[in-house]
Amino acid sequence: GDPSGDARMLSGYLEARDAVAAEGSVPLAEEIAVLELITDVAELSRNRPAAEERHTELLVHSPREHFHSYLQSLDVDRAGLSADFQDKLARVLRHYGVADFERTPDLEEAVFRIFLAQQRSAPEVQLATSILQRWLAEPIPAPPLDVAARDALDRLVVATQLRFPVVGDLARSVRFRWFDQPLVDEDRAGVLAGVRDKVAALAADPEAADRTARVDELAAIPEQIVRFLAERLHESVDTDAGLQQHEPMLEVLIKRHYREHELHALRTFTETGRPFATADYTLDGRPTHLTTSIGSVDELVPGSALDTAVSADVWARTEGSQSVVDLYLRWPDEPQSPDEASDRLGALLQELPFAHDTRRVAVCVSGGTDRHVDYFTFRPVEGRLVEDRLVRGVHPMVGRRLNLWRLSAFDVTRLEAPEDVLLYECVAKDNPEDTRLVALAQVRQVVVVRDEAGQVSGLPHVERAIANCLEAVRRVRASRGARASKLDMNHVWVQIWPTIEADLGQLTALRSKIAPVTAGAGIEEVLVQATVAGTPDAAPLAIAGRFYYQPGSGVVASVGAPPTEPLKPLDDYASKVVRARRRGLVYPYELQSMIAGDGGTVVEHDLDDTGALVPVDRPQGLNKAGIIVAVVTSPTVRHPEGVTRVVLSGDPLRSLGSVAEAECARVIAAIDLAEQMRVPLEWYSLSAGARISMDSGTENMDWVARALKRIIEFTQAGGEINIVVAGINVGAQPYWNAEATMLMHTKGILVMTPDSAMVLTGKQSLDFSGGVSAEDNFGIGGYDRVMGPNGQAQYWAKDLAGARDILMSHYDHAYVAPGESGPRRVPTSDPAHRDVTLYPHEAPGSDFKTVGEIFSSLTNPDRKKPFDIRTLMRAVSDQDHETLERWAGMADAETAVVQDAHLAGIPVTLIGIESKSVARRGFPPTDGPDTYTAGTLFPRSSKKVARAINAASGNRPVVVLANLSGFDGSPESMRALQLEYGAEIGRAIVNFDGPIVFTVVSRYHGGAFVVFSKTLNPRMTVLAVEGSFASVLGGAPAAAVVFSRDVDARTASDPRITDLEAQVAAASGVERARLATELADLRTSVRAEKLSQVASEFDAVHSIHRAVSVGSVDAVIGAHEMRPRIIAALEQSLVTPSS
Repeated sequence: GDPSGDARMLSGYLEARDAVAAEGSVPLAEEIAVLELITDVAELSRNRPAAEERHTELLVHSPREHFHSYLQSLDVDRAGLSADFQDKLARVLRHYGVADFERTPDLEEAVFRIFLAQQRSAPEVQLATSILQRWLAEPIPAPPLDVAARDALDRLVVATQLRFPVVGDLARSVRFRWFDQPLVDEDRAGVLAGVRDKVAALAADPEAADRTARVDELAAIPEQIVRFLAERLHESVDTDAGLQQHEPMLEVLIKRHYREHELHALRTFTETGRPFATADYTLDGRPTHLTTSIGSVDELVPGSALDTAVSADVWARTEGSQSVVDLYLRWPDEPQSPDEASDRLGALLQELPFAHDTRRVAVCVSGGTDRHVDYFTFRPVEGRLVEDRLVRGVHPMVGRRLNLWRLSAFDVTRLEAPEDVLLYECVAKDNPEDTRLVALAQVRQVVVVRDEAGQVSGLPHVERAIANCLEAVRRVRASRGARASKLDMNHVWVQIWPTIEADLGQLTALRSKIAPVTAGAGIEEVLVQATVAGTPDAAPLAIAGRFYYQPGSGVVASVGAPPTEPLKPLDDYASKVVRARRRGLVYPYELQSMIAGDGGTVVEHDLDDTGALVPVDRPQGLNKAGIIVAVVTSPTVRHPEGVTRVVLSGDPLRSLGSVAEAECARVIAAIDLAEQMRVPLEWYSLSAGARISMDSGTENMDWVARALKRIIEFTQAGGEINIVVAGINVGAQPYWNAEATMLMHTKGILVMTPDSAMVLTGKQSLDFSGGVSAEDNFGIGGYDRVMGPNGQAQYWAKDLAGARDILMSHYDHAYVAPGESGPRRVPTSDPAHRDVTLYPHEAPGSDFKTVGEIFSSLTNPDRKKPFDIRTLMRAVSDQDHETLERWAGMADAETAVVQDAHLAGIPVTLIGIESKSVARRGFPPTDGPDTYTAGTLFPRSSKKVARAINAASGNRPVVVLANLSGFDGSPESMRALQLEYGAEIGRAIVNFDGPIVFTVVSRYHGGAFVVFSKTLNPRMTVLAVEGSFASVLGGAPAAAVVFSRDVDARTASDPRITDLEAQVAAASGVERARLATELADLRTSVRAEKLSQVASEFDAVHSIHRAVSVGSVDAVIGAHEMRPRIIAALEQSLVTPSS
């Protein structure tokens, strides 16, 4: 489309809309439909599964890749689309008038339009933001459109918060303005109802018997109430009544602001017709006398009644105590500019001697009942009264409690914000580039919501305060347009006044509420301070709950002591962190604490002047090359001393991680160190490939080759390199990754996230050179479309923290501590003798309810009924240890399942052969099977099995649960290297260093028998479950091919055939023709019967017991003893490794 045409169309619509809106008519229903269309299309464009989709079998497939698969066939069944995605696609198609998935010209055109919309999203984003900006200024719609609007906004937020955050931010703001703000206002109005009358009643009856209780009740109100004092100040003038003789609000405000500071000696009195309230308190160990009164700004002159009375009280304070003054003043002529108001107040106070004899004077001024109340605080400094701008707008004691002192390194400007929120724009005094927003709120009322188990599930008032702060931040960011991208280090600080009764750990329940609403708001941290008591009798403890973004893992929560240091402006290191974040990347030093884990250590290494890799003690961020090396140790339950590895990380701020001599030298040195320490190498790879510059060229490629050679030598010697693709890897880095993890001899794993890709040539270069590319680098080398299906990426993680968790789970099964012979055996509560037949079996298309029914002669006598191999694998493995499936996303390899598991605490690689048919996607070749049949190894599943066996060799045992009829021999499979990958299995078995336990659970035939034969490896044990079959060929194909003459002979000699043949010979004419036809049908029927007969005889002869007698199988076992016999075989082989 023409961008200028899009702009003209949108401009024309908005002009027409504004015109009809001015007449009171808004096309709201139509705009809701437009936003729903934008939402529906955006949901098809997500590059990662939604949270609710992550627990499905297809968890690694994002909606974008589902749609890409659908485009290849326009057939939802052939594309293997999940039901959830089909619903999303159908919803979008309905917008184009297409009601179902039947392929028609209308459907083809609609799909083409959807594809184009995904490629050019700018017009839709501009349309959505334009509509939402107008909604912000309009009132909430009337029913029933209010419900439709709320639903549309909720869906739009979720669909756009990552890909189009500006839309998500605006949608949140509209939702807050229309649906949350009215509830907040209603709640506030309910709380404040009656306050005015209660204050008036107290003023009228200052000697009331219950005065103290009524004052305390007003002081405890969880909303701002100083405006009621401001109203009374103006009412006294408007009614010519003069100043009130008694002002109960002075006592109320003293109790609100000072109660927690050992408040005592509180008294109220009247001096020259003016109400006063005074008190004493202690702050930071300093005895302090407080003087408060009311009046007008005009009275801030020497010798006035106000000056005389305040001076008398200030100078009458106890010796050794300091004085503070709170004045609440009417100021009808208050300037609109806060700076001008501050200057005028400062000049007036400068002339009052008492002001110079105080620690500070807080002046609360009211310009009228239609204006906000403003606070200005002045402190004497070297003979002048200087405003404390940090607490402008709030009472200084509130500012103290809200930690405004932490902003001392910033120049602050208060911005417009919702009521109950203080919003400051903070610019670092030493670094004008460091600009951030800080939103603050107080919570004076707390309700703890608990679930059925009594655990804290929510703190509604705290959540509301956080939502108000975030809304204030979003409004400013939305108003700044493109400049909002620089406001990405914002803070939310919330202070809770009442003591909360809850365990500290339970307060992190807020994380699940905070994480979604902070998305796209540029929030650095949400800090919630409170006092907590675990039980009603426990002493309150001051704590701070910090919810912050951790690179690679999203919002995390921690609970600790309240902050005691000012907020620090960006230094050089923090600036690097921000630069990386603004590029959508993670600065590698920020990952180190996450990689090390709780209690872990990180020791950075670098090359010294001699070229040796040595530990370095230097501040983070001072690396000299684009590769950072560290030795990391992470304590775990099974390795309390720590899992140690050498870690490499690419630095995206150094030429996007491009590599030359400096980087390659560190890679080589790191591999040398890992080899010397006998630990794995762990690599968080991010690189733009070999460095391209004017001052270096092919020598960079030579250094890349030197590093490649070292990787090859290390892995061929049994070294392990584990890679997390931490971003875009280009050129040299993907080749390094391949040599480290993708070949038959390699042991390491490779993990990818939705934000990572491996490409030889980036999209821009491919497009420029005329090559074939995709819509972006993720389409060329991301997990979903390429690296997961081809098996080169072994695991998918939702983020870098998830990738680290996968690595640690891998180490749970594979890590060998230096000096030990293999991975540690761990305790288990799962009995070795457990009967697996009782384990439940639930799988679509299977009638079996338990694992035992798979092996029952009553429910599965021929062992041909389908069942789910993953269920059997889980039944056999330890129930108290999680399994980790490898190559879960490898396409066309579904008939082989590879897991890391434990049996009796022994780490093993567990391999299962799928025992149900697997549907194929797309259009299978005509010379291949329509489905991947049960118990059959196809080329890619053969490759998966061979790689799994090789990866475990020399490290941990392999256990195979096999229903294996053989290798597929179709032309398609032969063309796809079936022979080569089948032979790789045989090679892997022969070369395997360690115990192998091969368990036949159904059938064991043909070439598969050969490559898994116990004659290939002396440490291989072959067990067979009672009722299994083992032979060169299965009975049915043997009867049809090998023994076909016998079948033909038996058919010819059957009395039914011979009798009918005689009748044919004796007949003539029409009768002979009829009998000949009958004979042909009978011969077909009888031959099928004889085929089955010969097949049964063959299977009976070649029973599993015969395989035992000739030494092909070690033992026949009952299904109930499968787990104990496998464990016994493992233990025996581990005890006597030479057997």
